[in-house]
Amino acid sequence: MNATEADRLAFVAERRAISVQRYNELHSVDYDEQWGAITPTHALFLSRLAERLGPGAEVLDAACGTGKYWPDLLAAGVSVSGIDQSSGMLSQAARKHPGVGAEVLELQSLEAAPAYHGRFDGLLCVDALECVAPEHWPGVARGLAGTLRAGAPAWVTVEIWPGELPAATDPRQRPGEVIEGGGYHYYPDSSQALAWLDAAGFDVGAQATSDYYWHLLLTRR
Repeated sequence: MNATEADRLAFVAERRAISVQRYNELHSVDYDEQWGAITPTHALFLSRLAERLGPGAEVLDAACGTGKYWPDLLAAGVSVSGIDQSSGMLSQAARKHPGVGAEVLELQSLEAAPAYHGRFDGLLCVDALECVAPEHWPGVARGLAGTLRAGAPAWVTVEIWPGELPAATDPRQRPGEVIEGGGYHYYPDSSQALAWLDAAGFDVGAQATSDYYWHLLLTRR
Protein backbone atom coordinates (compact mmCIF):
# COMPACT_ATOMS: atom_id res chain seq x y z
CA MET A 1 0.00 0.00 0.00
CA ASN A 2 1.46 3.37 -0.93
CA ALA A 3 1.25 6.51 1.19
CA THR A 4 -1.64 7.97 -0.78
CA GLU A 5 -3.80 4.91 -0.16
CA ALA A 6 -2.83 4.90 3.50
CA ASP A 7 -3.69 8.57 3.82
CA ARG A 8 -7.06 7.97 2.22
CA LEU A 9 -7.86 5.07 4.55
CA ALA A 10 -6.91 7.23 7.52
CA PHE A 11 -9.12 10.06 6.26
CA VAL A 12 -12.18 7.82 5.90
CA ALA A 13 -11.60 6.25 9.32
CA GLU A 14 -11.26 9.69 10.89
CA ARG A 15 -14.45 10.98 9.31
CA ARG A 16 -16.40 7.90 10.42
CA ALA A 17 -15.14 8.24 14.00
CA ILE A 18 -15.96 11.94 14.05
CA SER A 19 -19.45 11.24 12.70
CA VAL A 20 -20.18 8.76 15.49
CA GLN A 21 -18.86 11.18 18.08
CA ARG A 22 -20.92 14.07 16.71
CA TYR A 23 -24.14 12.06 16.77
CA ASN A 24 -23.45 10.65 20.23
CA GLU A 25 -22.44 13.91 21.88
CA LEU A 26 -23.98 16.66 19.77
CA HIS A 27 -26.92 15.68 17.60
CA SER A 28 -28.62 13.08 19.83
CA VAL A 29 -29.24 15.68 22.54
CA ASP A 30 -31.73 17.73 20.51
CA TYR A 31 -32.10 15.90 17.21
CA ASP A 32 -35.88 15.69 17.37
CA GLU A 33 -36.20 19.36 18.24
CA GLN A 34 -33.96 20.35 15.33
CA TRP A 35 -34.82 17.78 12.66
CA GLY A 36 -37.79 15.80 13.96
CA ALA A 37 -40.32 17.22 11.49
CA ILE A 38 -41.21 15.03 8.51
CA THR A 39 -41.44 16.84 5.18
CA PRO A 40 -44.42 16.20 2.87
CA THR A 41 -42.27 14.23 0.41
CA HIS A 42 -40.79 12.12 3.20
CA ALA A 43 -44.33 11.47 4.46
CA LEU A 44 -45.48 10.50 0.97
CA PHE A 45 -42.73 7.92 0.48
CA LEU A 46 -43.19 6.61 4.01
CA SER A 47 -46.87 6.01 3.28
CA ARG A 48 -46.02 4.34 -0.04
CA LEU A 49 -43.62 2.00 1.73
CA ALA A 50 -46.16 1.19 4.44
CA GLU A 51 -48.84 0.47 1.83
CA ARG A 52 -46.57 -1.97 0.01
CA LEU A 53 -45.64 -3.69 3.26
CA GLY A 54 -49.05 -4.14 4.83
CA PRO A 55 -49.88 -5.18 8.41
CA GLY A 56 -47.67 -7.85 9.92
CA ALA A 57 -44.65 -7.11 7.74
CA GLU A 58 -41.20 -6.80 9.29
CA VAL A 59 -39.15 -3.78 8.25
CA LEU A 60 -35.59 -2.69 8.96
CA ASP A 61 -34.91 0.98 9.58
CA ALA A 62 -31.23 1.22 8.67
CA ALA A 63 -29.57 4.26 10.24
CA CYS A 64 -32.76 4.75 12.23
CA GLY A 65 -31.52 7.59 14.43
CA THR A 66 -34.14 8.51 17.02
CA GLY A 67 -36.84 6.46 15.28
CA LYS A 68 -38.76 9.42 13.92
CA TYR A 69 -40.47 7.29 11.24
CA TRP A 70 -41.50 4.55 13.62
CA PRO A 71 -44.85 5.96 14.82
CA ASP A 72 -46.36 5.84 11.31
CA LEU A 73 -44.96 2.37 10.62
CA LEU A 74 -46.17 0.99 13.92
CA ALA A 75 -49.58 2.58 13.37
CA ALA A 76 -49.75 0.72 10.04
CA GLY A 77 -49.23 -2.59 11.86
CA VAL A 78 -45.63 -3.01 10.72
CA SER A 79 -43.03 -4.62 12.98
CA VAL A 80 -39.91 -2.44 13.13
CA SER A 81 -36.26 -3.20 13.88
CA GLY A 82 -33.55 -0.55 13.83
CA ILE A 83 -29.81 -0.17 13.50
CA ASP A 84 -27.65 2.92 13.85
CA GLN A 85 -23.99 3.76 14.33
CA SER A 86 -24.79 6.04 17.28
CA SER A 87 -25.64 4.69 20.72
CA GLY A 88 -26.73 8.20 21.67
CA MET A 89 -29.33 8.33 18.92
CA LEU A 90 -30.54 4.83 19.79
CA SER A 91 -30.97 5.81 23.42
CA GLN A 92 -33.41 8.49 22.31
CA ALA A 93 -35.24 5.99 20.11
CA ALA A 94 -35.49 3.50 22.99
CA ARG A 95 -36.84 6.19 25.30
CA LYS A 96 -39.69 6.90 22.89
CA HIS A 97 -40.30 3.33 21.71
CA PRO A 98 -39.08 0.84 24.34
CA GLY A 99 -40.77 -2.05 22.53
CA VAL A 100 -38.80 -1.69 19.30
CA GLY A 101 -35.63 -3.74 18.97
CA ALA A 102 -32.56 -1.82 17.83
CA GLU A 103 -28.82 -2.21 18.06
CA VAL A 104 -25.62 -0.34 17.32
CA LEU A 105 -24.53 -1.36 13.84
CA GLU A 106 -23.13 0.91 11.14
CA LEU A 107 -24.26 0.72 7.54
CA GLN A 108 -20.74 -0.23 6.48
CA SER A 109 -20.96 -3.42 8.59
CA LEU A 110 -24.42 -4.54 7.53
CA GLU A 111 -23.22 -6.70 4.63
CA ALA A 112 -21.13 -8.78 7.05
CA ALA A 113 -23.94 -9.21 9.63
CA PRO A 114 -25.54 -12.62 8.87
CA ALA A 115 -28.33 -12.15 11.43
CA TYR A 116 -29.87 -9.59 9.06
CA HIS A 117 -29.52 -11.46 5.77
CA GLY A 118 -32.78 -12.15 3.92
CA ARG A 119 -34.84 -11.42 7.01
CA PHE A 120 -37.00 -8.42 6.19
CA ASP A 121 -40.12 -7.64 4.17
CA GLY A 122 -39.06 -4.03 3.69
CA LEU A 123 -36.40 -1.46 4.39
CA LEU A 124 -35.88 2.25 4.83
CA CYS A 125 -32.56 4.08 4.84
CA VAL A 126 -33.41 7.77 5.03
CA ASP A 127 -31.21 10.87 5.40
CA ALA A 128 -28.14 8.72 6.05
CA LEU A 129 -26.34 7.65 2.86
CA GLU A 130 -24.69 11.07 2.65
CA CYS A 131 -22.46 9.94 5.54
CA VAL A 132 -21.09 7.00 3.48
CA ALA A 133 -17.77 7.45 1.65
CA PRO A 134 -17.65 6.56 -2.06
CA GLU A 135 -15.51 3.45 -1.58
CA HIS A 136 -18.06 2.11 0.93
CA TRP A 137 -21.18 2.90 -1.11
CA PRO A 138 -21.21 -0.37 -3.13
CA GLY A 139 -20.86 -2.51 0.00
CA VAL A 140 -23.51 -0.52 1.84
CA ALA A 141 -25.91 -0.90 -1.09
CA ARG A 142 -25.26 -4.66 -1.12
CA GLY A 143 -25.75 -4.79 2.64
CA LEU A 144 -29.11 -3.03 2.40
CA ALA A 145 -30.30 -5.28 -0.42
CA GLY A 146 -29.05 -8.36 1.39
CA THR A 147 -31.40 -7.78 4.32
CA LEU A 148 -34.45 -8.16 2.09
CA ARG A 149 -36.48 -11.03 0.77
CA ALA A 150 -36.93 -11.14 -3.00
CA GLY A 151 -39.54 -8.65 -4.19
CA ALA A 152 -39.38 -6.59 -1.00
CA PRO A 153 -39.66 -2.78 -1.19
CA ALA A 154 -37.15 -0.26 0.09
CA TRP A 155 -37.21 3.51 0.47
CA VAL A 156 -33.86 5.28 0.39
CA THR A 157 -32.83 8.90 0.03
CA VAL A 158 -29.74 10.46 -1.49
CA GLU A 159 -28.90 13.99 -0.44
CA ILE A 160 -28.48 16.64 -3.16
CA TRP A 161 -26.05 19.53 -2.83
CA PRO A 162 -27.65 22.77 -4.07
CA GLY A 163 -25.49 24.25 -6.80
CA GLU A 164 -21.78 23.78 -7.28
CA LEU A 165 -19.90 21.76 -4.68
CA PRO A 166 -17.40 23.74 -2.60
CA ALA A 167 -13.67 23.26 -3.03
CA ALA A 168 -11.98 20.49 -1.06
CA THR A 169 -10.63 21.46 2.33
CA ASP A 170 -8.49 18.35 2.82
CA PRO A 171 -6.06 16.93 0.22
CA ARG A 172 -7.35 13.43 0.96
CA GLN A 173 -10.89 14.25 -0.19
CA ARG A 174 -12.40 12.79 -3.35
CA PRO A 175 -14.83 14.50 -5.76
CA GLY A 176 -18.28 14.88 -4.24
CA GLU A 177 -17.10 14.96 -0.63
CA VAL A 178 -17.81 17.99 1.54
CA ILE A 179 -16.54 18.79 5.02
CA GLU A 180 -18.61 21.58 6.53
CA GLY A 181 -19.05 22.60 10.15
CA GLY A 182 -17.11 19.54 11.25
CA GLY A 183 -19.44 17.13 9.47
CA TYR A 184 -18.76 14.98 6.40
CA HIS A 185 -21.15 14.36 3.51
CA TYR A 186 -20.68 12.66 0.15
CA TYR A 187 -22.83 13.59 -2.85
CA PRO A 188 -22.59 11.00 -5.65
CA ASP A 189 -23.75 11.69 -9.18
CA SER A 190 -27.25 10.33 -9.69
CA SER A 191 -26.02 7.98 -12.42
CA GLN A 192 -23.35 6.58 -10.10
CA ALA A 193 -25.82 6.06 -7.25
CA LEU A 194 -28.21 4.27 -9.61
CA ALA A 195 -25.40 2.06 -10.89
CA TRP A 196 -24.43 1.04 -7.37
CA LEU A 197 -28.06 0.32 -6.43
CA ASP A 198 -28.59 -1.69 -9.61
CA ALA A 199 -25.42 -3.73 -9.00
CA ALA A 200 -26.65 -4.46 -5.48
CA GLY A 201 -29.88 -5.96 -6.83
CA PHE A 202 -32.36 -3.09 -6.65
CA ASP A 203 -34.88 -1.99 -9.29
CA VAL A 204 -36.03 1.62 -9.15
CA GLY A 205 -39.71 2.50 -9.02
CA ALA A 206 -41.09 5.86 -7.93
CA GLN A 207 -38.72 8.81 -7.63
CA ALA A 208 -38.99 12.41 -6.43
CA THR A 209 -36.69 15.26 -5.46
CA SER A 210 -37.61 17.73 -2.74
CA ASP A 211 -35.91 19.65 0.07
CA TYR A 212 -32.44 18.66 -1.19
CA TYR A 213 -33.21 14.93 -1.14
CA TRP A 214 -33.70 12.43 -3.92
CA HIS A 215 -36.26 9.85 -2.84
CA LEU A 216 -36.20 6.37 -4.39
CA LEU A 217 -38.75 3.60 -3.92
CA LEU A 218 -36.88 0.42 -4.78
CA THR A 219 -37.64 -3.28 -5.14
CA ARG A 220 -35.22 -6.08 -4.30
CA ARG A 221 -34.84 -8.29 -7.34
